[in-house]
Amino acid sequence: MGSSLPFDLILEILQRTPAESLLRFKSTCKKWYELISNDKRFMYKHLDKSTKRFLRIENRERVQILDPVTEILAVSTIPNELRHKYFTLIHCDGLMLGMCYEELGSDPNLAVWNPVMRKIKWIKPSPPLVCYWGSDYLGFGYDKTFRDNYKILRFTYLGDDDDDESYPKCQIYEFNSGSWRSIEAKFDGEIDVEVDGVSVNGSMYWIELQEKKNFILSFDFSEETFNRICDSPLYWDIKRLGCFNGDRLSLLQQNEATREIHVSVTNKLSDEVVSFSRYFSVTLPDIPLFRSIDILPLPGCFIGKNRNIIAWCEQLVGKYDDHTSIILYEIGEGGVTKRIRTGRHEADEDYNDLDNCSYVYVPSLIPVPE
Repeated sequence: MGSSLPFDLILEILQRTPAESLLRFKSTCKKWYELISNDKRFMYKHLDKSTKRFLRIENRERVQILDPVTEILAVSTIPNELRHKYFTLIHCDGLMLGMCYEELGSDPNLAVWNPVMRKIKWIKPSPPLVCYWGSDYLGFGYDKTFRDNYKILRFTYLGDDDDDESYPKCQIYEFNSGSWRSIEAKFDGEIDVEVDGVSVNGSMYWIELQEKKNFILSFDFSEETFNRICDSPLYWDIKRLGCFNGDRLSLLQQNEATREIHVSVTNKLSDEVVSFSRYFSVTLPDIPLFRSIDILPLPGCFIGKNRNIIAWCEQLVGKYDDHTSIILYEIGEGGVTKRIRTGRHEADEDYNDLDNCSYVYVPSLIPVPE
């Protein structure tokens, strides 16, 4: 490769290089091309060292990826076949599982997408279904025996017969077979539809509602079972579930009236006993609401290692509220420590196209499974 540096050192440098840059390096030489394109060990080491970004879809035409540390905003066009309104977007290993609102005629409305590599795979429903529905719950993860064995979970409470519907009907899609199959996994609660689920280390997590208290419900894609892993703290109605430190859960809860925030995190999800503990609180009123407000979509956010909240959201500005500013926030225990305007969005019919202002995303070289 024409370098005097030891190859181990070159590998270490490349593993810490942004995925977008590595894709441009593929043509440097054959060895780098093979490493970046086909070496799965390198791809996953690179992924594990990558940092969180925000992904935002603008007017169905552009995808924006923001690095909240460097504040660099990368913009690219969305492939024509992905220019739809999305009901669900779930991140796993740099891959996004997205379900469109629209029925796309005879075409499927569920896709797996790598935004950096600009690769897409559409997932056909299991006959007799012709499309997926907003009443479907989705999960995205992998079998821990083989990390590249990605799977999709679909479950719904809507049946087409007279069977007992107190339990959801569950299906698994395996990319290896390219087909759906039914499974007998069951749980007896109700998913909190106001809180997006999150994929962490190959398993999917949601808040499960019960009459007297809430739980964290997981789905293990290796065992293909649901499990209650711990109680979920219950303070206020605004809740955001997230991945913390790569192997734990975070739960942000906010009082809508005072805007006070409590943040709790778990210990490692691989531990035998998992529970939440209070991480920090924010009591000042000059912080955004972490829910959708009228025409404003849900902010994207994650919890940082320095007892802070990183968020990318929209706020109405202008004399007649005729546009929004897209704002990057950093919020610590003492209040807002960073507030940077990264763009604007005209107040028009496109507002209703966005359920989420942004999504937490980690760019990767992981290919879309075939």
